[in-house]
Amino acid sequence: MTKKTETILITGHLGFVGKHTVRRLSDLGHKVVGYDIIEGNDIRDYDKLLKMIEPGMKILHLAAVSTFWGADKDPIEAFTTNALGTKNIIQAAKAKGAERVVYASTGSVYMPIVEQPPLTENHRAMGNSHYGCSKRLGELYVLQADSPYVILRYAHLYGQGKEKEGAVGGFIDRMRRGMAPVLYGGKQSNDFCYIKDVVQANELALFTPNLNEIYNIGTGEETTTEDIFKIMRKVSGYNKDFEYQEQRLVDASRFFYDISKAQKLLGYNPQWSLKKGIEDMWNLI
Repeated sequence: MTKKTETILITGHLGFVGKHTVRRLSDLGHKVVGYDIIEGNDIRDYDKLLKMIEPGMKILHLAAVSTFWGADKDPIEAFTTNALGTKNIIQAAKAKGAERVVYASTGSVYMPIVEQPPLTENHRAMGNSHYGCSKRLGELYVLQADSPYVILRYAHLYGQGKEKEGAVGGFIDRMRRGMAPVLYGGKQSNDFCYIKDVVQANELALFTPNLNEIYNIGTGEETTTEDIFKIMRKVSGYNKDFEYQEQRLVDASRFFYDISKAQKLLGYNPQWSLKKGIEDMWNLI
């Protein structure tokens, strides 16, 4: 699919999605240039970004305050990073003549849900959390910049490297420490997307001719957190019960995607069912 060797700037290349994507692109022979705050490279530093971007370069923008709790802890940092940092990326890309920016967004921009799922890309996007609102503002900066872009709205991600976060990672972490997994509500559903399918979507977005579009990236399958717990029991052999707490306000009662646009225009074809993905993740960690 990707024959020509490209130079690709990846912001947040040392994060969960970044590490997996770097490995894939490097295996394909592309030159990956990393830009991560862990190494002192902050996307809020516009002048530094200008020096990193070259004409014709592709950019995969992953850097973010990427959790609800992180954004709640410091809403200003979430805003300056996720919104203003993204504004810097897209403006610097335009100024230097980058070939495209692929912006990693989130399904949290669809909250609160006002229509019955499955959700298409035309669903109202605004956000109902510090995290979701800051990512939506980032989208708006991309949309207004008049520069080539692809926006990917990731569903709920899980996989190796995310063993302590999210429903799947949180379950695994507590199980391995002999603690009961916590179900916040349990009946609410989500679209759970394995990291290997996310990497596929990132690669496709970097090379698709179908630019200036927003794509839902998930599986199109609806799964409740109670169902996840049942799958985890089978995969791990865990035979204890869970801890129940009230459903969180940031969680939709029902959430899953219509991914037909990504399938048609990107050629995106998710390969990992939830059971298959959890089994793979369990065996890798």
